[in-house]
Amino acid sequence: MIQRIIICSIACLLLIGCQSNDAGYEFAIKPAWNHQMNGLQHYSLANGNNIWVQQGAIVTADDIKKATYTPDNLGEPAVTITLDAAGSARMSRFTSGHLNQPLAVFVDDNLLSAPMVRSELSNQFMILGMSDKDHAMAFIDRCNKLIDSKN
Repeated sequence: MIQRIIICSIACLLLIGCQSNDAGYEFAIKPAWNHQMNGLQHYSLANGNNIWVQQGAIVTADDIKKATYTPDNLGEPAVTITLDAAGSARMSRFTSGHLNQPLAVFVDDNLLSAPMVRSELSNQFMILGMSDKDHAMAFIDRCNKLIDSKN
């Protein structure tokens, strides 16, 4: 009996572990600060800076209205994100009071970048730092599938 419970428990854990993440968390922009704050996750950046990131997201993939491939000014892979009205309102409200502080951009639960907020953001912005065009296109494909499933 105990062996049966253990085997069932392991099977359940494997099934849960193999499921994909909630699509809303494949992309997330989270509040971050460039000074230590208790209760926030610390990240050391490649440029030597440190940020502290809040767990909850301002916007997720659920807020994306459109995602398109757009190379940046240097020709590197990038994705232009257009948010829906609710995501745009949250982004605008948060960034208007978060000037000169970073935002943490996560794709597939990995910190992709931590740009400084220089002005209020709203419905459209570019995600830089994609590893290559295939990664950018796969991200866009997942966003489009999520958008199609909402319609």
